[in-house]
Amino acid sequence: MKKAPQPLIELRPSKIHKGGVGVFAISDIKKGQKIAGGISKQDYKALIPWTQFKSFSKGVQNKIMSFCIGTPQGFIPPEDLDFNKLSIDWYFNHSCNGNIGFNNKGDFVAIRNIKKGEELSYDYGLAESNPKFKMICQCKGKNCRKIVTGNDWKGRNFRNKNLKYKLPALRV
Repeated sequence: MKKAPQPLIELRPSKIHKGGVGVFAISDIKKGQKIAGGISKQDYKALIPWTQFKSFSKGVQNKIMSFCIGTPQGFIPPEDLDFNKLSIDWYFNHSCNGNIGFNNKGDFVAIRNIKKGEELSYDYGLAESNPKFKMICQCKGKNCRKIVTGNDWKGRNFRNKNLKYKLPALRV
């Protein structure tokens, strides 16, 4: 019988997103360790143009805005556009001081050592490039930007600090 891999993460009530769900480490995670699949080059081929956004029901539009990574051209949907089958990595919340980022393949990796019990989060500026995206940050970190936008990834300071952990498509 094949040995099952040691579980790394689980869903619990979020400490960042009050009333929401977060992803937590259930064992220590080392810096650089892969945590979950992320956004690959292949995922960009499934991009749905923003021109189709209004054709979806309000419920689906809300899910798109809450869960999907946006680009100037469109958004990356879940497989089969089925929000009922989201994998655990869709529940990583934003923090301006996140502890995960992306490797060269677009997978989620730890950007520092993470202790058992910590909520896993990433700075949405590492992935979000929809210039119309804007959200009020709830992280309350010492370096909190208060407002997160789809243009944060372009800023010189942000780029210098985070280039190694941005989605590969944004490392230009």
